[in-house]
Formats: sequence, C-alpha cells, structure tokens
Amino acid sequence: MKTLWKKLIIGTMASVLAFGANASFAGDPSGTGDVVGRDMAVRGLGVLGHVGMWDGSKVLEVLNESTVIQKNTLANFKGRVTNYWGARYGKGNSPYKAVNFGWDQRNYSPSYKWTATYQVGKWVTKSVWDSSKRKYVQKRVMQTAQYRCDTFVYASYLHGDGTKLVTLTTPGNVYNSMPKSR
Repeated sequence: MKTLWKKLIIGTMASVLAFGANASFAGDPSGTGDVVGRDMAVRGLGVLGHVGMWDGSKVLEVLNESTVIQKNTLANFKGRVTNYWGARYGKGNSPYKAVNFGWDQRNYSPSYKWTATYQVGKWVTKSVWDSSKRKYVQKRVMQTAQYRCDTFVYASYLHGDGTKLVTLTTPGNVYNSMPKSR
C-alpha cells in the first residue's frame, strides 16, 4: 500500500510539473477521442486534474453534478478553471467506439465516484428471491454506472475500443497516456 501511495504522489508531481511547463502550448482537440485535460475546479485540489473526451464537437465528461455524464462545449470545459492542459491523442484502435461507449453509459443511471474504482453500467442476470414462488429466479437487472472523470475515459477506451490506457488511473496518467499533443 505504501508503494502505491508513493507512485501516486510521484505521478501527480510529475504531471503537475509537465502541465505547468506546457500550459502555454495547450492545443485544442480536433479528432474524435482526443483526451482533453485541465485543472480540477475544486479549491486546493486543482492540480490533480480533470479529463474528458472530444466527441468531434463537444467534450464528453463526468462531473460531480446531478447529470453525471455530460457533453459540454470546449469553452465551458476551459472556462471552469484557468489552467487548460490541452488535447492529446494517438492511442487506441477506434476512438469513435470509445466515445460511443462513454455516451451510452448515461443510460445506466450513472453516479459520481470519488475513488479510482469504477463500475460499467450494463444489464446483468441475477438470482433474486421470489417470495410468491418461494424460490430463487433469474432476473435481468440494471447494474448502474459509477465513474469519476479519469475512470470514465479509461473505461470508455477499455470497454469501447479494447485499449488499456494506463495501469494506475489518475487524471494526469490518463491524459499523458496519449502519446501526441495537439
């Protein structure tokens, strides 16, 4: 556990230094699936970052708001903070599939999650007790989606496109997993 925290702290520090050095050269997204990043709009935690995906005209992102999965304009994404990191791209087989997977997750009653674990929204079959029949029966139930911004982009690429972006999920790591800058 101590090693995990050390990696997280070192990764976050490296991301902060990299973003500070490159902030003036931050380019805008132009390709579907581009990962965009910025400081997080939370006082004192901004450097930890926030990421989303470009759908071709808007930023697809997860926010801790009543509508968790949203499409917002790039101006809205940038306007929430002063430090916009830019757009990165170049990883994945079909970024369109990643974006489509992410957008589809809004159909599974998504909720915001503060931890680095996530749950993909989907229909599953479960054994449920039927008191009228006095036995367990198979029933299809909805498994709700649970994400934070970085796990959303990570899961969208993994489950929509088949590409594993990172091993340790943080906004900075997901952003930097894309090898090319716009």
